[in-house]
Amino acid sequence: MEISKSFVYFSYHGNSMRGTFREGDLLLVRSINFASICPGDVITFKSSRCVKLIAHRVRAVFNGSLLTRGDALQFSDREIVTPDMFLGRVEYVERNNKLYSVLGGWNGHLWAQSLRLSRYFKNILGNPYRALRASGLFQRLAIPFVSQVVLATPEGSRIKYLFLGRSVATWQPAQGRFICRKPFDLFIKPPG
Repeated sequence: MEISKSFVYFSYHGNSMRGTFREGDLLLVRSINFASICPGDVITFKSSRCVKLIAHRVRAVFNGSLLTRGDALQFSDREIVTPDMFLGRVEYVERNNKLYSVLGGWNGHLWAQSLRLSRYFKNILGNPYRALRASGLFQRLAIPFVSQVVLATPEGSRIKYLFLGRSVATWQPAQGRFICRKPFDLFIKPPG
């Protein structure tokens, strides 16, 4: 992909666009007409509150100004972007010497919403696998195919858990060490 000279390059720093940009990404910004910006586009602008440049997604266009928000933020920015603050639209991001298009417009809006939804469910549910393991629900179920074998070793006793003749977990009480393969960690907990 050939990039014309009509782009300005900025290095991204921060967390407000996490999920879309990473620390150190190179943002390629095209200087375009302010009136052609749509909700869902990612723009860069100079804030009157701080010295650094900001790259956020446009949430709404009204009365010749833009309401923006970072993809990783819960609320829209307090400051409204006006034409004198506007620098351009982020169209590409360079990461690890590869160039990626930045979704804008309706697709960009959907992308930002999907990021927020995934964070919401992750916050509500946490890691579902970890939540299931912590619940102990599966430990209450009988597992007739898992058997315990106690081994005497010079370092102390060791308990092995076998499933169809294969070791799936080991408990070393002297070292307080328990090793268990997934998904058996949903069912097997160390003794005690």
